[in-house]
Amino acid sequence: MSKIKVLPDSLANKIAAGEVVERPASVVKELLENALDAGASKINVEVEAGGKRLIRLLDDGEGMTRDEAIVAFERHATSKLRTADDLEAITTLGFRGEALPSIASVSRLFLRTKTDRDAEGTEVEFNGGKLIGVRDIAWPRGSEVEVRDLFFNIPARRKFLKSDATESFHITNLVQHYALANPHLSFLLIGNGRDAIRVSAARSLKERAYQVLGGSLLDKLVEVRSEMDGLKVSGFVSNPQEQRSSRDAQYLFINRRFVRDQLIGRALSEAYRSMMPSGTYPAAVLFIDVPPTEVDVNVHPAKTEVRFLHEGAILAFIRDAVIEALRSTRPVTTVPGIAKPSDERGSVPVEWARWGDKEPTAAKEPLGFEDAFPAAPDYEAVRPSPVTDDLIAEQRNEVRSQVQPVHQVVSRENSNAFNLRSSHELIDEGTSADGSSALDSMALSGVPTTDSNKLPGFGHGIKPLGQIRDSYIVATDDEGLLLVDQHVAHERVLFEQFRDSRLARSVGLQPLLIPATLDLNPSEAEAFSIVEDELEKVGIETMRLSGRTIAITTAPAGLSSADVLSVVREVFTVVERERRNSTVDRIRDGIAAELACKAAIKVNMPLTPEKMQWLIDELLKTNNPMTCPHGRPIMMRMGLRDIERGFKRPV
Repeated sequence: MSKIKVLPDSLANKIAAGEVVERPASVVKELLENALDAGASKINVEVEAGGKRLIRLLDDGEGMTRDEAIVAFERHATSKLRTADDLEAITTLGFRGEALPSIASVSRLFLRTKTDRDAEGTEVEFNGGKLIGVRDIAWPRGSEVEVRDLFFNIPARRKFLKSDATESFHITNLVQHYALANPHLSFLLIGNGRDAIRVSAARSLKERAYQVLGGSLLDKLVEVRSEMDGLKVSGFVSNPQEQRSSRDAQYLFINRRFVRDQLIGRALSEAYRSMMPSGTYPAAVLFIDVPPTEVDVNVHPAKTEVRFLHEGAILAFIRDAVIEALRSTRPVTTVPGIAKPSDERGSVPVEWARWGDKEPTAAKEPLGFEDAFPAAPDYEAVRPSPVTDDLIAEQRNEVRSQVQPVHQVVSRENSNAFNLRSSHELIDEGTSADGSSALDSMALSGVPTTDSNKLPGFGHGIKPLGQIRDSYIVATDDEGLLLVDQHVAHERVLFEQFRDSRLARSVGLQPLLIPATLDLNPSEAEAFSIVEDELEKVGIETMRLSGRTIAITTAPAGLSSADVLSVVREVFTVVERERRNSTVDRIRDGIAAELACKAAIKVNMPLTPEKMQWLIDELLKTNNPMTCPHGRPIMMRMGLRDIERGFKRPV
């Protein structure tokens, strides 16, 4: 007797369900995508017990005929593919025809549907993959899929589901993603009788982001928009000060398909390199449009991952678009601790402010579409006027004064920046009695001052007032007070100079009287071969001795032998840690960041007013004057409104 047998359909469907139906959120995802492909304009999702007891999804799409409703539960039955050529340019969210039979095989399922052409609707009932009956029913146009007792016939799978709260979180997060991806549609999510998400059709992505994410996050987002050679990216990313401990706040879409793509995540990390600390991530809502022939969406059972034909081009395109958006704005960190009135508009997401406090209502079977989708709530009780672009602009007036396109930023290439030796003369002479350091003369005569009125994020004429504990510069402009961390400010200035090789080598280097030697282990020796040229470009010249020993003969001016050794060892560590993603740009940034940290002005160092003014002017010439290379904030602002609010004055 042959050992190889063909599996029965019931078992094959359960195995397929293990790939497609990972958890209740997977069911919601498949049904949502079917509804979107059917042209729905309103989608209603209801769940109980985190989707374990009940998942019901109702849409007003085109629906199905009686015959189509029955055939839809056959494996690989789909209306979205006809020939093999269609696989080369998939434009629908679903296409494999596995969702309905897989879900039906592990639940008790009802499908109710009707098209405009039919006089009656159709109800199809399945129990554990077995067809129970097909009936004629009265039904409006559209479809409803009701899934009960998920995994009731596979208890081993059911016991591995998480708590009801965790499964509900995943469903809410999923619906939130698709609500962002489709701002022109209405979404309603009910969990255990309570409205979790309710958003009506919006006129723009910005309006939908306001509905879903709330005004507090929207104020911290920077718009991204770029198009080139058939590629298009649009959406929002957060400013570098808005840092998250995970990628959960990144909403990424390829051709309106929600994905968790490592390539796009890497492009975001590349864009924020030297702006955010390691281990933190920006928030993002990004839509990437790629020609269908350039992306393969059939590489993951749940279709949450894709593969690009030209990965390098996609990564560079997204990275450059985000970098350009961040360069065009310079949001200033606000001094924490100034409480805003609780009734300030935009402080709470709209749907939670209106619906979060409702008493639970008993779930009922929909008699018609209007019963399933109640009229949109009157948001006048929450805010004085409807959510419009004008309203959002009004709410963001205060932030808009700090977030504007850069028109006349002083060019780094054209700026007459001081050389590295001068910066260390400042360190050595910062406490001199006569105050006549090289930086004093540089600030008074050699370096042009910056007209801060031309720089977004700053008022006219930033003037330093003094220092706090000889570490933080207190300055003022016509918009309020500024606090500047002098160490990280100088670190940013030096970092961009090192990275862009703008130092004059003839005056910025110093030979070491006694070369510093370093014995390398095998991994460090390999890392040294990678970074040797880059080290030399920034002034760290080396020579190989016997075996794996190297000698450092020349260093940037002002750095001691111990500092140089520390920089080189840290660079080796960075290269080893990021070996897979190691690029010339990463290496150059890592070296520049370490050198800048060692060479920058330290805390507890008194500065003259001229030195403080010079440092602020040089800082404003950099690409990113808001964060140091390690992601820490450089400046914080206390605006006039905050000051007046603190003194209980009317604002």
